[in-house]
Amino acid sequence: MLDQIRTLIAAALDERDASQAAVEAILAVAETEGRSDLSADETEKFDAARAELREIDDKISALQAREIDLVDLATRSEKAAEARKEVLPMNIKVVSEEKTYRADSEHDFLADAVAAKFGNDHAAADRLARARDEALLDYRSTTGNFGGLVVPQYLTEQYAATLASGRPFLEAVTQVALPAQGMNMVLPRGATSTGVAAQSTEGTAVTNQTMTESDLTIPVRTFAGQQVVSRQSIDRGTNIGSILLADLYQQYATKVNVSAINGDGTAGSHFGILNTTSVQTAAWTGTTGASMVAAIHNAIGKINTSRFAAADLIVMHPRRWAYLCAQSDSSLRPLVAIEGYNAFNAVGAGVAAGYAPVGSVAGIPVVTDAGIPITLGASTDEDRIVVTRRADVLFMEDGSAPVGLTLNEVAAASLNVTMVVYGYSAFTAGRYPVGTCILSGTGFKNILT
Repeated sequence: MLDQIRTLIAAALDERDASQAAVEAILAVAETEGRSDLSADETEKFDAARAELREIDDKISALQAREIDLVDLATRSEKAAEARKEVLPMNIKVVSEEKTYRADSEHDFLADAVAAKFGNDHAAADRLARARDEALLDYRSTTGNFGGLVVPQYLTEQYAATLASGRPFLEAVTQVALPAQGMNMVLPRGATSTGVAAQSTEGTAVTNQTMTESDLTIPVRTFAGQQVVSRQSIDRGTNIGSILLADLYQQYATKVNVSAINGDGTAGSHFGILNTTSVQTAAWTGTTGASMVAAIHNAIGKINTSRFAAADLIVMHPRRWAYLCAQSDSSLRPLVAIEGYNAFNAVGAGVAAGYAPVGSVAGIPVVTDAGIPITLGASTDEDRIVVTRRADVLFMEDGSAPVGLTLNEVAAASLNVTMVVYGYSAFTAGRYPVGTCILSGTGFKNILT
């Protein structure tokens, strides 16, 4: 900044030299001719040049004042740095700090929670507060009814009491914040567009069509689970509470995801994408991988035709992706080129296991999700493939979800601790239903055995 100011000052001084030369040139003409007065034209030019000179002088003064301020600030900063070196001669830099609650920590999260709540343990309360600040940096989890208590991140990273499929689908679609109030979100949708047409002849009426809209109501749903454990298990057990909390969290994530895929809107479930009204459908009734790919292309074409925009997400069950990756053409060349292998006729590409998305078909990312049901169809042995646009599928979740913890004082009277995981969310694929196409049919009976 200081260098820029000094550059501007130098430029302004050059301007001033030019203006001063113009003033002196006007006076020199009169002096050469022996006149004491300027002509009308000379007077006009002289006044203009003098006014310009004054403006430049004012600009230079302002820039110089700014320069003085910046020099003063720089001097003060240098003095402060020197003073800091005298007070702190050692150059100490904190690179990282261990989390308050870890798998190998001497302090137990739930034991501290009980001690702070019911034992008025200030040290435990301080540790919980510090853990809350740490968690807010790592994960958007906040509190239940326990004054800012947040579950330590290592609980969900290190323990898995049971297997759960999680929520790959919801992580792939558009996520927006759930409004702070209300149990129904109303999303206006255009129903009838305005009209535009060629004017038949000059002076005739132009097309007039009234735009109309309809409201899409998206219900806010609550997903929650609880586990009551004895205080003795918390105080005397080893990581019992940690394992239970991790399992509650995984079950929450899985159940919300499954509901967003296949919920029917009843009993507090979401209106899942498979059951959304007016989504498009396409059939796969073949018995080969090639016919499956053709059905996917059919779905892609339907979305492009009706939505006037391209699909950018394919979601399928892991068994369906495994089936496609196992398919080959008549020359035994794989249809899906897995990372590290070449296939000249590949219709898709895959990556090594453990990544999301797992690959692509027709250039569209593929995400596998075990939350897709495999008991559909007349014989209850079929799964489904979802082809959609991420922007058209909305998942709204409360900022405090998906983890909350409540220590119930009533349960504490029996030396029990109630752990509750909960969250508020809303889901819809109905913003643009034609932006989604669901593949179904007898082709889904084809699986690897």
